[in-house]
Amino acid sequence: MTVFFVIGGIGIVLLLLALVVGDVLEGALGFDGIDSLNALDSDIFSTAGIAGLVGGFGFGGALGLGLTNSMWVAIVAGLVVGALLGWMAGKLTGLLRRQGSGMAPRTRSLIGVEALVITAIPDDGYGQVRLRQDGHTHTLNAKAPVALDAGARVWISGVLSATSVEVMPVDVLGGGRAGAMLDP
Repeated sequence: MTVFFVIGGIGIVLLLLALVVGDVLEGALGFDGIDSLNALDSDIFSTAGIAGLVGGFGFGGALGLGLTNSMWVAIVAGLVVGALLGWMAGKLTGLLRRQGSGMAPRTRSLIGVEALVITAIPDDGYGQVRLRQDGHTHTLNAKAPVALDAGARVWISGVLSATSVEVMPVDVLGGGRAGAMLDP
């Protein structure tokens, strides 16, 4: 049983190393090259995935040996638990890697997005629009070629500065964009 606990402990140490220096360790172990060859986009061959496999095998094997006192059952239990933990750890680290950076999108990327006028836009002045894109809510100063009342749906047609945009009424452009999300 001690051997299984030592293997489980090695898995925990490897997991701690993955948390502290994961990208460096994966490059040194060559897991980046394996993932680039893998057409299934699998993150199982990551340091965290291998750590889950090793730790799960160790502690699952110790549990199997303790419950049944059979080495074959212990090995099978260790492999099953290790495979499950390795798969879950690999998928979780892959999900975390693919998450966005948390940075707000640049104003230029907002061109063509539908917005809602929240402060009326006069003929020769500025009002405000609010929009939501990629989980970020933006409130920007807006200028339009025609006066627009609060509550009007508009499209962002141009960028005037980092905090102001030019907008056009949705009805001028022939309808709204599918999937645009507005904050009332």
